[in-house]
Amino acid sequence: MITRSKEDYTRFLAAAFLLSAAVLVTFQFYLTREPARIIADLAADEARAAEEGQLLYGENCAACHGQNGAGGIGPALNSKPLLTLATDEALFNLTRTGIPGTIMPAWGQSFGGPFTDEQVSQLITFIRRWEPDAPEPVITVVLPDPARGAVIYLETCRICHGENGEGSTIAPALNDLERLEKLDDAWYRQTIARGRPARGMPTWGTVLSPDEISDVIALIAAWREGRNIIAEIPLARYVSNALFAVRQFDREDADFYLQIALGQADDDQRAEIQDIQALVEVNQLFQAEAALISLLPPEEMGRALFESNCAACHAADGSGGVGPNLNNNPYIQSHSDEDLATFILAGRPGTAMTGFEGLIDELDLENLVIVLRAWQE
Repeated sequence: MITRSKEDYTRFLAAAFLLSAAVLVTFQFYLTREPARIIADLAADEARAAEEGQLLYGENCAACHGQNGAGGIGPALNSKPLLTLATDEALFNLTRTGIPGTIMPAWGQSFGGPFTDEQVSQLITFIRRWEPDAPEPVITVVLPDPARGAVIYLETCRICHGENGEGSTIAPALNDLERLEKLDDAWYRQTIARGRPARGMPTWGTVLSPDEISDVIALIAAWREGRNIIAEIPLARYVSNALFAVRQFDREDADFYLQIALGQADDDQRAEIQDIQALVEVNQLFQAEAALISLLPPEEMGRALFESNCAACHAADGSGGVGPNLNNNPYIQSHSDEDLATFILAGRPGTAMTGFEGLIDELDLENLVIVLRAWQE
């Protein structure tokens, strides 16, 4: 009978235990470090995405929204309310699809744009990095101003209601204390906005903005208090209006504006204006046009044209309102005079910026561009 000795596996078991313990310790160490590694990798991926997004923004978006997102032709993107309220998903979708009826086109390839979804995501990543330091918008409250109202009155109401609201044969007096005490501001606001067509009163609400109507109401309120408000209208505007009338072969309007200009002119200018009136009277309109052009420097002519045609949306100083701010504007700075002239004539379809083709001649267009250039750094 053969007897087998009992085998000892203790050392093998000990080795297996030690190896298992080492694996567990290593795994726990790995688990401890993994979150930090993942965070670091995500941060690196985000940094690369933001860098790519910055390039995309500079090449495609800065012209409208400003180099630092402060806005220009398009709205500000570097804005605390926007970045706080808008989710990444909302910004992503708006960028892909664009905003119909505005100047914001679709950028996603699925909607006819040039960007892949990854590129749109990179762009949003870059924009989102503005959020921590994004500025709060500055809200400017513009109070009704009787002086502005006097300017509007002289340009739109005087022809019927008289220079100081004294009335005429075709329209009643407005600057009449008895009438002013009987009718309140709300009545005048509704009447200006809606007109009185049966009595020949146009509907000015389709021409004047609510703020402009408020300025006219402020003028009427000043009359009710017995105050005399002087309208500060530059000579350039009347001369520019006279020039437009001459170019339309409208002798009556030309003489109307020239007569008003006489009241603001100095002695030398008065003599020139009287000579122009004489030319208009004998129908020498081409000579009158040349004399009017020589009466004003180009920038003043352009400024008068801007105030007559553009100030309602962009403000008289180009600081913006309904339309964008034109001072230090990236779009203006990045385009040539010829590009700007083409844009002014054609406008931007689908927006409030209508084209001026047929309304502004070549010389006026050049003068208008001079003014836009003067507002850039």
